[in-house]
Amino acid sequence: MTEGDIMLKTKTLEMGGIYREDFVKYFLKIGGKTEDQETFKGFYWEVLVGSETWRMLGSLRIHHVLITFNVEEDKFDEFIAEFRLNFLRAGG
Repeated sequence: MTEGDIMLKTKTLEMGGIYREDFVKYFLKIGGKTEDQETFKGFYWEVLVGSETWRMLGSLRIHHVLITFNVEEDKFDEFIAEFRLNFLRAGG
């Protein structure tokens, strides 16, 4: 994907077990601006936070959210790494 002469890289992740509101707070915290609480825009990135859906996993009911990232190609890996680190969860 390109925007002018800037190359953008796109990726969609399905995140389970984390509430949508947590993603909204994160993208606002890192400087994202939004008018609709769905699309968040930063200086070199844009993220679409989908609606929360629920699925059964055995007897567990788990919520899922689709997150679509559009990030400048040269900053993409670092942006995704920071995102994943922020939402790293350990079971126990």
